[in-house]
Amino acid sequence: MNSKIILLIVFVATTGLFSCKKNGEEIGTVTQNEITLINAGGDTLNVYENGTRLNNGSTLLPSGQYRNLEIIAGDQHYQFKKAGSPNALFDIGLNFDFSSSYTLFVAGQSADKVFVLRDTVVRDTLGSAYVRYVNASPDVGDIDFTIGSLPTVKNLPFKSATSFLSVPAGKVFYAMVKGGTDTIAAGTLTFNSGVAYNLFTKGLVDGKGTTALGARVLIAQ
Repeated sequence: MNSKIILLIVFVATTGLFSCKKNGEEIGTVTQNEITLINAGGDTLNVYENGTRLNNGSTLLPSGQYRNLEIIAGDQHYQFKKAGSPNALFDIGLNFDFSSSYTLFVAGQSADKVFVLRDTVVRDTLGSAYVRYVNASPDVGDIDFTIGSLPTVKNLPFKSATSFLSVPAGKVFYAMVKGGTDTIAAGTLTFNSGVAYNLFTKGLVDGKGTTALGARVLIAQ
C-alpha cells in the first residue's frame, strides 16, 4: 500500500481517538430514565429539560398525564411553560436516579407546587388492584381518604401520599374529605386486577373551571 495512504489512515484514526476525549478524560455515557408526569393544576403545559421540550406531540392538559416520559437521569434543569407562551412559569432543578421509577406532580404555577413520588408497587395479592392516595391540592389542607373496606387514611397533607395499597379489583366506593366534614369528592371507581393507580385531589378551594377542586384517578403502572 502507498506509504502516504498508510499515514493518512493512521492520522484519521488518531484524530478520531482524541476527539472522544476532553482534557484526557473519555466522554461519559448519557443515562436515560422514564418518569410519569401528572398535571394536577389548571394550566395546559409544556415541559423542558435543559432547554429541550420533552412532551413532543401534544401538550400536558389539566388533570392529564404523560407516562414513560424519557428524561436524562441525574441532576437536570426543568422548565414549565403555559402552552403557546415563550415565557416560563418557573424553573426547577430535579434529580432522578436511573434505577428507580418516579411520578412528578405539578399542582400550580410555581416551583413550590411541584413534588416527586418514588413509585414502588408490590403486587402480592391475587385479584387485587393497587391504589396510592395523593394530596395534590395546594390550599385545601389535610385530607382524609377512604376507599372500599380499607381503613380511612386521615390528615394527609399537600405533597404527601400513601404507599400503593392493595384493594379488591372491581367497583369500589371512595371518598375524599377535608377538615373531617367537607367532602371534596365521593362515588365509585372500577379497578382492574394487577393494575396500579394514583387517586389524587386536584385544584383549589375557590377554583373555577380547570382549577376547580376535585378528584382524579389515573393508571400508574
